[in-house]
Formats: sequence, C-alpha cells, structure tokens
Amino acid sequence: MIVSYSSGTQHMMDRAPLSYIFLAVFSAAAAVTSKDYFFPQLQSTYVACSKSTINTNATGNDDDGATDDNGGIVQSTSMRNKILTKEQWNQIKHASCPKQIPNPSIRPILFLQARIELGFNIETIPNTPNDEEFVNNFFTFCNGGVGYTSLDGEHHLVYLKVWKSANDQIRKNIDRVARKKDNLWNFDIKMNDLMSHRQQDYNELWSPIPMSKRNQTCVVTAVRDPVEHFLSAYNEIEFRSTDSFRSSHGVKTNTNNNKQQYYERYENGTDARFERYVSEFIWGASSTSVFPSLPFSSIFHSFSQSGVLWLLKQQIDLMGVNAPRLTAYLPSISNVSAAFPNLVATNCPGFEEEFGRPFTKQFDHPSQNDEFGFYAAAKRVWRKQGATSRALCALHLMDYACFDLIPIPDLCQDVFSDASFNDRLLKPQQEANEATTSTCAFCEGGIPDPGLVVPKTGGLTCELVKATATKEVNGTDTCAIVQKEERVCCPTEQVGDGDDA
Repeated sequence: MIVSYSSGTQHMMDRAPLSYIFLAVFSAAAAVTSKDYFFPQLQSTYVACSKSTINTNATGNDDDGATDDNGGIVQSTSMRNKILTKEQWNQIKHASCPKQIPNPSIRPILFLQARIELGFNIETIPNTPNDEEFVNNFFTFCNGGVGYTSLDGEHHLVYLKVWKSANDQIRKNIDRVARKKDNLWNFDIKMNDLMSHRQQDYNELWSPIPMSKRNQTCVVTAVRDPVEHFLSAYNEIEFRSTDSFRSSHGVKTNTNNNKQQYYERYENGTDARFERYVSEFIWGASSTSVFPSLPFSSIFHSFSQSGVLWLLKQQIDLMGVNAPRLTAYLPSISNVSAAFPNLVATNCPGFEEEFGRPFTKQFDHPSQNDEFGFYAAAKRVWRKQGATSRALCALHLMDYACFDLIPIPDLCQDVFSDASFNDRLLKPQQEANEATTSTCAFCEGGIPDPGLVVPKTGGLTCELVKATATKEVNGTDTCAIVQKEERVCCPTEQVGDGDDA
C-alpha cells in the first residue's frame, strides 16, 4: 500500500515580466457573479452503457464518521473486460497525474468532456474568469491537515484531510490516541481567504517540523471512489442547505443572492433535482450561482480529492529535495477504524505503539441519516448509467489517475476509452513535455527560506523569483539575470564542481 511520490515536470505558467509577478500572485480576482444563467435542460434520454456493472445497493455507512463502510456505492470489475486496456490507462495516467503530480493542463479538458457527455452546446458555455477559477479550485482545494510528533521527538506524521472521506473519524481519533497533546497540531485553511481568492499559505502545516526533516515526514491520507465521494458530498451540501440545519447551526442565508437556483426548484430528494444540480455544477458553477451561493464552505466537500497532491506539489516547488512527499494512502474508507491505524503503524516509524490498535470511537454525521432523501436520489441517478453518470466519470478522471489503487467502474472505463477524449488528454501533455525541457532552472535543490526578500528586486521573495523563472526559457538573457539571484536564495548550490564544502 506504500505509494511513492516524486517530483515530475515543472508547472508552466504564462509568461510575464519580473516586475509584474508580485501583482500576479497577490491581486484579488473579480467578484463572483450571482445572477442566474440560462442553459439548456438535460436531455431526457440517457445513453446506457451495456458493459457496465454497478452495484449501488451495498450496505454500510460511507460518510465522514464511518467506521464500517462495507463496500461502498460504486463497485467495479477488473480491467480484464477490455473496456479500457492497460496500455491506454497507463498513457492516460501519465498525462493526467505523472508520479502522483496532478497535471493542471487537463483540468479544463475534464470539465469539457463532462459537458460533452451532458449534451451541452460547447460554444455557449460561460467562459468568465470566475468560472475558470472555479475549475482550478475544484482540483486544488485542500483543507489542511493534522500533524503529530512522535514521543521521542524524532519522527513526524502528517495526515492530509479530505472532506467526505472519513475525515472526522480519522482526525478526532488521532486526537484521542495521541499520548502527548503538546506534540499535536492542527491546520485548517482559512475559508474566508479562499472565498476572497487569496493565495493559500500552508506553511503553518509544516512549520513545526525542522526543514532538514520535512522530507522524512510520514504523510498519509484517506480517499475513496471519486464518484462515491461526489454523491456523499452532494448529500452533505443539500443537508446543510436545509432550514433545520441552518437554524440549528446559526447559518445565515447568503444575502448577496436571494434567488432560488434552478435545481432548488425541484422537490427535495428527487432524481431530477440531483441531475439538475450536476448540470449546473458542470455547466459553470459561478455563472449558475451554484458557487458560492451555498453556505460558503459546503460546496468544497465535493471538490477533487487530488487537491492534497497539488498541495504537496506546491511544497516541492518551494522546498525541492526538502519537500515532504505522500508516503501512503487508503484507497477506501471501508473499515477505516482498523485500516487507518494499520496504515500508520505499517508505514510510519515511531508511531507503532499509539497506532497499533483499531480506533475505538465512532463519530457520526447527521447527514448520513438522509432524512430528506438527497443521498438516495443521487444513488438512483448513478444507477441509471446515463448522461449524468458519464459526466461524473469524466469529471473525476484525475482522481482515478492519481489514486490508482481505486478500481475504475466499468462505465468510467467506457468514458475514458473514448478516442476523442484521449486525443484531448494526450496532446497537451506532449506539448507540455516539450516546453518543460527548456524551462529556466532556478534553485532546483530547493529554497531554504522561500520568504527571504531578494535585495534590489522591489521586495520580491525567493518564492516569487522562482515563479518568475518558470516563465522563462533556459539560455535567454532574462533567465541568466534571474539565475543570478540563486546566490541569495540557495547559496549552497553555488559551490563549484569538485569542492568539498
């Protein structure tokens, strides 16, 4: 179950002058529009995939508080049915998530394919900056993590949170089994910063760990089948939108948008309501006001689980060889009370004693009772194996590629094997590989202090100077100028060949 994680191709950003990088990083985006945006209704005829075998009648509790999820919602056969060949899938994985590093260039491609599966007229899809930002947020969101230092002070454990993947169960039990509470810390991303489009800073998550030991940190997480994850998240989102939840938790209605959304015009717990929600989500969540008209943090429950890997990719960009990597992950939350402690005890030296037995405390979510039938409706729609189900497959290809221990449902294999979809996926990666080879190199071994201000640059930090380098090409005058600042940002790399220093 050990999953290796190493650096891959460097993320390419649009070219911009050095003097503009400060503004590019810290400027706030335009306000999210809240008006209704009309788009065609979903077609009533669904194209079933006869090759698919999905069991949505599995029993068990599959919410955050679950300890005994006996099988989950989505079940899959192996790839021996040849819906998607091993060679095809390996190519797709390499293009989408090489070495468990999510490829940002395929984000819009997955939304595009999902829209095609729903039968939308692509020429009329909203292309506002806020909708584009939503697509990126969907794949990069990570709420933070829990850190713990071993009793001897020599080892460090970080659990990266994934909402709707037994997060409450894991997080609260870590707190229970930790024998030395002073060694435990929790970091949550500031949701207000995320909603106001500010750059996220995860330094607090790693700051208790010495820089020299960060690449030795045992980093773990728990994920589940991506479609299951979305269905469970939809239930949570809808539950938190009910009057009873808002009243009991003191949640105020968003006064910036009092209009009822299209999907909200359908009766609670109906198939049509879920189908409409998915169509609005995929069409353009900002233009249809699905985002952020819901209680502000609810929609993030449904975002891609690969966001935890994007967080780690950012740490590699900043720290280089000193960056933490993903050590291991659970590909299912089935029997998480026993599986997660075993994951830690097996893969994380120094924590065998505290995690050497199953968790004993169960934490339940009120939403799992499905009082209003939201969850049941989502499962029924998935069982139809129609346009909505196919769109969800396309949307979640990144998760299947990054966490490849999760079996792929047959319907999703059929979607992933589509020739035109494959062409759109593989061509950008080929172009990116060609471009990456000429990217201006800067402090490839990592930056000891990313926040260090570089003299005579107008206040730019080493982190921002490195970001500038990624926009330049090796061998150019600009690249040479930027590389001179390596003497400030990573002076240890300036030692000449053959020196023993």
